[in-house]
Amino acid sequence: MNWKPALVGAIVGTIITRARTPWGPVLGGLLGALFLERLFPQLREKPKAAFTEPLFELAGGVAKADGAVSDAEVAAAMQWFERLDLDAAMRKRAIAAFDRGRVDGWRYEPACDSLRTYTHEQQELRLMVLKLLADIAAVDAQPSAQALLDAIAERINVARPTWEGFRRGDRDAKLAADYAELQVAADASDDEVKAAYRGLVARHHPDRLPPNASAAARRAASDKTGKLNAAYARIQRARGLN
Repeated sequence: MNWKPALVGAIVGTIITRARTPWGPVLGGLLGALFLERLFPQLREKPKAAFTEPLFELAGGVAKADGAVSDAEVAAAMQWFERLDLDAAMRKRAIAAFDRGRVDGWRYEPACDSLRTYTHEQQELRLMVLKLLADIAAVDAQPSAQALLDAIAERINVARPTWEGFRRGDRDAKLAADYAELQVAADASDDEVKAAYRGLVARHHPDRLPPNASAAARRAASDKTGKLNAAYARIQRARGLN
């Protein structure tokens, strides 16, 4: 399979419309499928090590920016294995690169310089890089990770207005998804959000399962509880409650 240029187009469409309409990703995806492969030869090939390794090295650095790498951050990075259609060999290289980025004393500049060279001034690919990194930074939403993202965007030559517009739209979309996870409206009161969160955690917590529940059921309950905890934590931060 190829790079799935429709994904790149969808990201660009979202940026152009500033996430105000669902048609941005749809139209962008169509344009990507029709034109981006023709415009950018890189999209016809499997992700190359020259792109994949510095990309996931930066991902490891962003995850470690607050001093520790959580399981949720690792999971966010691994989701991109599927989106980028990495084969087993490339996944192994991506994991090794991620581990390099989480080493104490690691510097982001060499990986950024490699990506800047590889992307050849193609802003769509650079924004794709920032999308992956922003997904990881959003897991814990620590200021240190956001500051590193700003530095990476500058180093790979993404203009500040472009980056700020992209981040604002991406943040709004993620927060909307968090409210949906808790099944409350964005204008719900703090008490309503807390009550919804507590009710869902009580319903889905692994401790509520019967003793003979399967391992798969326990994993699913644990994953659901983790998503609820992460969504509530991000909403609290957005509201200035912690």
